[in-house]
Amino acid sequence: MAEKKKSYHQGHDIKSLVINLATALLFFLPFALYYDIKEQQSENVTLYCGVVVGGLLLSLIVPPVGWTRPHPYTDMPGNVPFKFRRD
Repeated sequence: MAEKKKSYHQGHDIKSLVINLATALLFFLPFALYYDIKEQQSENVTLYCGVVVGGLLLSLIVPPVGWTRPHPYTDMPGNVPFKFRRD
């Protein structure tokens, strides 16, 4: 009997989505700083930078913890993608 085929990893695990969100925030940071021309810009600069730093920190602590993006063909046993359902 044929062996059951492994499901293909689509990159929709939580870690990959949070990393994509954090890099999108980092990409839009210069535009937000440039186009925010108000009198209280210094307060908004710290707010914008805080949101980006918070997103990057969140991407580090989402399982698997660390800076590497999970993938199914890894040699490290703790770096496999987190799945919400069983296949």
